[in-house]
Amino acid sequence: MKKNAYLRLCAQYVTAISFLLAVPSNSESAVACEAPSAVCEWRERIVGIKTPNMIASGILIKDGQIVTNRHVVEDHQSILIKNFDGSVGKAEVIPHDIPVDLAIVTSGLNQIKPEFPELLAKTQSQTLYVVAFDQGRNSSRVYKHSKFALYPDLEEHPTARIHSNSKALPGNSGGAVVNEHGMLVGVLASGDHRISEIIPATNIDKVLGSMGALHKEAFSEIGGFIRRCADALHASASILKDPPNPIISKIERNCLKSKNKQLLDQAGQAFGRWWMFDISEKFLRISEKLDPRSPNTLMSLAVNYHLSRKPKQAIDILKRYLDLDPSNQQALRLSIQNAGIVRDRAFADKALDLMERHNPSALPLANSYLENAFSD
Repeated sequence: MKKNAYLRLCAQYVTAISFLLAVPSNSESAVACEAPSAVCEWRERIVGIKTPNMIASGILIKDGQIVTNRHVVEDHQSILIKNFDGSVGKAEVIPHDIPVDLAIVTSGLNQIKPEFPELLAKTQSQTLYVVAFDQGRNSSRVYKHSKFALYPDLEEHPTARIHSNSKALPGNSGGAVVNEHGMLVGVLASGDHRISEIIPATNIDKVLGSMGALHKEAFSEIGGFIRRCADALHASASILKDPPNPIISKIERNCLKSKNKQLLDQAGQAFGRWWMFDISEKFLRISEKLDPRSPNTLMSLAVNYHLSRKPKQAIDILKRYLDLDPSNQQALRLSIQNAGIVRDRAFADKALDLMERHNPSALPLANSYLENAFSD
């Protein structure tokens, strides 16, 4: 066995043993939850999920069914789950044919909770909490709430996502996102230090209504594309330039066929990092069609156009971005730079106004740059 493969296997083994043996302290979790009680109660619905490739989260809905992300289960037929009480068991993956990043698994371990449809949010709140499995604590946890949330038009873009600055960490994928009243808004798909992406909860009923063995082959095939795409992106993370052709081919082939928005974004970012701007743009534009109001996608496109010296295209994207997230410092810096390059005074003034409001310490340097840009 090759050394790297052996080390990965050892790491997975250690993670699996930790997942199985660690017992959460429910009293500690109760003390740690400073959210409204209706939000804290969601911790009992959260399960930890262990697959051969990752630790993630899931939400107990009804009759032993758990909803998680499609990209979590990949093409695995069964996974391990850990309940809030620390009990561990196996869950089987149920195939479906809805093109959304959700999957249903079922396990006999879980106790039946109140009927799920009654818990769905009916209003669009800006205060959202992620309730998910925390790898460090090995138990469920409520994270710091958001200050804003962007809701999609699902009739026009049925696979679009909710975007929020609610806090999330690795291992939270598949966790519940609830409002301040404890009503379910969606399922966390991805999160970073700034923007989290959330699958709207209205998709869950669609998935539940489409489950069946007849979808097994197609479901598994797409799961294979998701897994191989994620593996290739993971392998590419340490490649700073000149990626080998097999990696390029593996990413292109599998990530396109995965039809998964965040994998398309990550592929576009990887190609952009290698200064392969045309391929990067292709992936990001496909992602944009799925979700035109995605801040993560738009920022990646803006960076692509900035680095490839297409300032007019960058400004077109940045105008859309700032309408969604006007306080982003990176977006404001890019706006100032590209406005100066093409001498777009109106856009420069807009960016300066936003910078004065959200990042005033950056104003002197921005003004100095624009004075030089417009000097002649």
